[in-house]
Amino acid sequence: MKKNSFFSIFVVAVITLLSSCNTKQSADQCLNNDNQRKDIIASIAHHQLYMNEMMHEMMNNDSCKQMMGQSMMSDPGTMNMMMKDMVGMCDKDTSMCKMMMGKTMDMCDTDPSKCKMMMGAMQSHPNVTNSMKGMCDMKNMK
Repeated sequence: MKKNSFFSIFVVAVITLLSSCNTKQSADQCLNNDNQRKDIIASIAHHQLYMNEMMHEMMNNDSCKQMMGQSMMSDPGTMNMMMKDMVGMCDKDTSMCKMMMGKTMDMCDTDPSKCKMMMGAMQSHPNVTNSMKGMCDMKNMK
């Protein structure tokens, strides 16, 4: 009798221990922890493949597109910063560059005010403007 009660207590303890080890955190639970969230964001920002995956997700998310557009419109320095980041990413991943340029052209095509803002930002980069003029007939570009 003593053996059976010891064995049953032992089995319950082992099952409890194993079940507590197998609990998985959801993504939201991981992100609620400030330290884990900072580590996750830093890992994504410093790993080329993860960063590309995050950029693809953000570019395909309507609320992210809207947030990025509002950020660009409210801060003129943001456009210059994003252009520098885009150049860096384009050097590393040409497919990402083509996708971002396509999205930029779509944005300019649908919203003339954003196009005007982008053209204003390009004025501070005369080499880009001159290079573009040399590639195609852009005499009316101001």
